Amino acid sequence: MRHTCFFAATAMITLGLSGCGPDSSSDDGYLNPASDVDLPLTTFRLRDTEGLEPVLQYTAFRDFYRGIEPVTDGDDSGIAQALREHLNPFLGATPNEEGTDYTSVRNPLDLINEVIRSGAVDNFNEGRQLMRDSINKDEAASYNTPANDALIRFTEKNSDSNVSDADRTWIFPMLDWTSNPNLGKVFRATQYVARQPAADDEGPAELASASWSGRYNADSFGTSGFNQPEFAAASLTGRTRGNVELLQEFIGTQRDTMTLTSASGIVINGEEPDCIRVVLSYNDQRVQVFTSKDEPPAVDDNGDRAANPAHCGNQQNGEEAASYSSIAIARRQ
Repeated sequence: MRHTCFFAATAMITLGLSGCGPDSSSDDGYLNPASDVDLPLTTFRLRDTEGLEPVLQYTAFRDFYRGIEPVTDGDDSGIAQALREHLNPFLGATPNEEGTDYTSVRNPLDLINEVIRSGAVDNFNEGRQLMRDSINKDEAASYNTPANDALIRFTEKNSDSNVSDADRTWIFPMLDWTSNPNLGKVFRATQYVARQPAADDEGPAELASASWSGRYNADSFGTSGFNQPEFAAASLTGRTRGNVELLQEFIGTQRDTMTLTSASGIVINGEEPDCIRVVLSYNDQRVQVFTSKDEPPAVDDNGDRAANPAHCGNQQNGEEAASYSSIAIARRQ
C-alpha cells in the first residue's frame, strides 16, 4: 500500500516535520481504519461558551494573533492591526472590541482540529488509538483516508444568511496519522478544498484551500483531548488575498513565522509589499517584519537557481522593515 503524505511547505523539512515514507502498516499487521465521515454540525463557528471548556485557545492562529500586539501603543506603526485585518477573512474571525483578539472563528482547519480534540467522531478516535497502540508496540502504522478512498464531509445546519451555499459543506480529501517508531514521533496532516461557488455567488468565502501538518512526541501522544505538537504548519490559499503560511515551533525556540505571499492592501512604512514575513519570538517578546515587492523567491545565478536575498522570505536579521517589542503570551499552545 502506498502511503500518501502532504505537508504544507518544504520549509517544514528543515523544522523536522518530515516523517513520511512507505506505509508499513500491512507488514506490521495493522489495518488502516480510515472510513467515510459525514458529520452534521449545528454551526461551523467556534467560540468560547461560559460554563464549558474554552475552545479558542486551541485554534491555530490564536497565539500569533494576540502575540503581535506591541508593548507600547503605536510602537508597531499599525502593523499588528493591518496583519489581523488581512487574516480575519481567512480565519472567519470576529475581532473583539479592541481588535487585539478574536471572539470566534469559522474555518475548516480549526474546526477539524476541534472535532478531533473533542472525540466527536469515532473513526478519528480509532486513528488516534491506532497511533497509541503502534507506539506501545514500537511498530509503524498509518491512518490515511486517500488510501481507503475515504472522504470527510462536514455539513452546517444553521448557517448565517450571508453564508454562501458552497460554504455550508466542507470537504477534507485527506486526513493522515502516521507513527514512526524510529524517530519516536507521530505525524498528522489534513487537507481541505473548498467547493466551487455558483457563478452568481457574490460572496464566496475567502478560503479556497488549506492544509495543516504537525509533529508530536510519541511518548506523550494521547487518544483523547488536545495533543500539543512540537512543530506545526498551516497553509491557506485565498481567492483574492493571496496566500498565508504559518510555521510554529513549540519546543526549543518558541517562535511563529507567518509569511504572506501575493498579498495586497497592506501598507508598511508607506509602501504596499506583496510579500511579508513576520517572525514572532515568544521568549524574546520581539516581532520582526520583513517585506519585499515584485521579488521572486529564487533567481538565476550563472545558470543555476539560487535564493533571491531580496525576497522577504530570504532576508536576514538586520534587514527587516520594522521591529518592535511585543506583549507576553502565557501558556502558549
